[in-house]
Amino acid sequence: MRAFVLPAPSATRPRRRSVLLSWFTALLVVAQTLITVNLSATPAHAAAANTAVTTLRDDNAHSGQYPNETVLNTSNVTSSQFGKRVSYPVDGQLYAQPLYLPNLTISGATHNVVFAATENDSVYAFDADAFTTTAPAPLWKVSLLPAGAQAVPSSFQACGDLQPIIGITSTPVIDPTTNTMFVVAYDQENGKEVYRLHALDVTTGADKWPAVVIQGSAPGTGTGSVGGTIAFDPSVERQRSALVLANGRLYVSFTSFCDIGDYHGWIFGYSYSNNALTVAYLYNDTANGSQAGIWGGGAGLAADPAGNLYFMSGNGTFDADSGGVDMGQSFVRLNSSLQRQDYFAPFTAKCGGDNDLGAGGPLLIPSANEVIGAGKEGRPYVVSTTNMGGFTADPNLVCGGTDYNRTDIDKIVQELPVGSVGSLFSTPGFYNGPNGQYVYFSESGGPTVAYSFSGGKLSATPTSKTPESFGGTGGDAVVSSNGTAAGSGVLWTEGGDSVLRAYDATNLGNELYNSSQNQARDGISGYVKFTSPVVTNGQVFVGLSASLAIFGIVANQPPPPPPLPNGVKINAGGPAVSPFVADQYFTGGATSGSGNAIDLSGANNPAPAAVYQTNRYGNFSYNVGGLPTSGTYTVRLHFAETYWKTAGARLFNVTVNGTQALNSFDILATAGAANKAVVEQFTVTANSSGRLTIQFASVKDNAQVNGIEINPSSSTPPPPPPTAVQINAGGPAASPFAADEYFTGGATAGTGNTIDVSGVANPAPTAVYQTNRYGNFTYTIPGFTPGSTHTVRLHFAETYWTTPGARLFNVLINGAQALNSFDILATAGAANKAVVEQFTTAADSGGHITVQFVTVKDNAQVNGIEVL
Repeated sequence: MRAFVLPAPSATRPRRRSVLLSWFTALLVVAQTLITVNLSATPAHAAAANTAVTTLRDDNAHSGQYPNETVLNTSNVTSSQFGKRVSYPVDGQLYAQPLYLPNLTISGATHNVVFAATENDSVYAFDADAFTTTAPAPLWKVSLLPAGAQAVPSSFQACGDLQPIIGITSTPVIDPTTNTMFVVAYDQENGKEVYRLHALDVTTGADKWPAVVIQGSAPGTGTGSVGGTIAFDPSVERQRSALVLANGRLYVSFTSFCDIGDYHGWIFGYSYSNNALTVAYLYNDTANGSQAGIWGGGAGLAADPAGNLYFMSGNGTFDADSGGVDMGQSFVRLNSSLQRQDYFAPFTAKCGGDNDLGAGGPLLIPSANEVIGAGKEGRPYVVSTTNMGGFTADPNLVCGGTDYNRTDIDKIVQELPVGSVGSLFSTPGFYNGPNGQYVYFSESGGPTVAYSFSGGKLSATPTSKTPESFGGTGGDAVVSSNGTAAGSGVLWTEGGDSVLRAYDATNLGNELYNSSQNQARDGISGYVKFTSPVVTNGQVFVGLSASLAIFGIVANQPPPPPPLPNGVKINAGGPAVSPFVADQYFTGGATSGSGNAIDLSGANNPAPAAVYQTNRYGNFSYNVGGLPTSGTYTVRLHFAETYWKTAGARLFNVTVNGTQALNSFDILATAGAANKAVVEQFTVTANSSGRLTIQFASVKDNAQVNGIEINPSSSTPPPPPPTAVQINAGGPAASPFAADEYFTGGATAGTGNTIDVSGVANPAPTAVYQTNRYGNFTYTIPGFTPGSTHTVRLHFAETYWTTPGARLFNVLINGAQALNSFDILATAGAANKAVVEQFTTAADSGGHITVQFVTVKDNAQVNGIEVL
């Protein structure tokens, strides 16, 4: 177990560590000059909104095109610069594609978040920016299994293509306007299979309203019907295809388990409000026949910008040419109410067999009003979405005969011969590049091939292909790029060999990177078929059988020389300033500098002033190796706020070897002023590899550090723990009360009202009673000796309500009730009058004192907190 000691206060003030200041810099452009100052106008941590990935393959067209990737390109996706950053363990296979939201606030801190859903019916939220060999804990994890239920064992059907359990198989979808994730879980309850649709809060994982069982029926005489009605049967229907949000509704589609049972292709259309999901529309694609599942390797259902829905069905009955409703082996367009509008069925549709046109998913190209697909036959079709072509019979057709391979019968835009690509179990990819457009087919048991796409048609033959062939389903290629910028197009795929590969999207013969090139660092295992990598914000997310692997830039300069066993001192963001060496050992972030004079008077053993005049900012980490694995080290972090002038403008977290060291740290509030040095100090042990990893994660604006010291602990003993903490809740420092810190949740307010402190013994400064934190919130104050006894004094003044009973709340201290339905005004005797409530408590086993405020009526509130 690592020894980890929280930092102590300086000799002149109480320790204040939970509020962090982030760093925001500006790009200075001097008119008519070529001088550029190395400052950024945009917060480096604030990932652009367009980096969000809320649905399968990045859009409702399932194009697999990630066109907003500004970090990764053909020059830096190499084994020397790019690799695996972290691997998060999960409790089941990740058939569902990961999803991503930037700048999401969870438990009071801002994170870029990646979500993963497993076959064990669990959903995880992870920090997407972690860079460590030891994965940190999830931001949250929920199980969607009801009490007594289990994920469905694969043995329930004679279909062994997904083992050993079946739970969440389809890719969820996120509505970012309401922060809601919709996900379908599959479980077995008392021997019966049940599908449930959940609406999860992305910040907590909690159901926003009760989950609904997916059930319904449709009129029809097809297989499994009774009295002219077909009931949806969860024991034969597989929910494989990704969920789709379109038209303000949620669409959920189904296929089968290995062609077993009386199955059909179903689509449920749900309307939803702020408290319920309701089936609005229901569609069965073979209501008078059988089969025709909506599969598409997980991408069976797509939507265009107008809200039309498209699918390609698998093998099954077809009679649409004679006015029937059965749509096996077809491209189909539905309106938002799930009414069939148009279709295309190949002239071979009635030949039967397991040809499965819908084994691969449809690729929509809205700019061309076309949809492209190819199934097990490897025959690519290009179909107009405005006039799909219906069915054209060939009177001379002999199934399996000479006519079977003709390409001039169907009335569509284009049709290539059988076998032009290998069997397709995935969705074609698309790329709009600097020299034209490309469509990519990932063949089962073959290479990924690129066709140029011009004038609404594919080239007659591939323009390039990967040197490697891929087993299993052949991978599910996607492309990242910075718009149409040259040199930015990268094709990504992971085939059956559990290797992530990257190619130049304009020439697939040029492999840029594969994860086996540095197996020790980047190796992955547990390939899951139909895996579709996600590429956004400089990172690549790969779902595996027991983990989520995250890849990104791992080096942006040649590796520095290893530090000496007696530690290292680093001038973050700047050149060597003896005894501090030039900036090194970092990954990520940017640098900036200032000419401001630095006040060193309050810092314990400060660095040279020049160290505080440069910094590294953003989301970044320092990974220092070569340290002995025994003994402890003192990590000293040097800060000075040289940009912001007010507390609370910069907040960030710091972890050391995966353990949180600073929470919502505020440089300016901690130092007491801008341009004033402050040092935070920790005692840690190097990990088993002799490494210390220090991660900086932005909460508000940008994380920042000016200098880092890693010293043998004997050289700088840690200061003693604090004897007192005084906090101005909701406000700035009001000596001896520190600025608001150590809180989670709540909001702040202030007043100019005059405060009567005459009835209070040892009141706080009047200014403390003029600000407050309100709502439901908690203060967790660390750093005390476990079991030590302390006096907790809570300061209140009612500055809003003028009658008793308007505000009531409870207070708990380390879990024990301290105040019950507390009324500030009634206790003080008047509005704008101070009152203090005092308690004796002991620090918990972790050295914390936790004060929790819970609203009963209106909002809980506190103005000041003392722990003495």
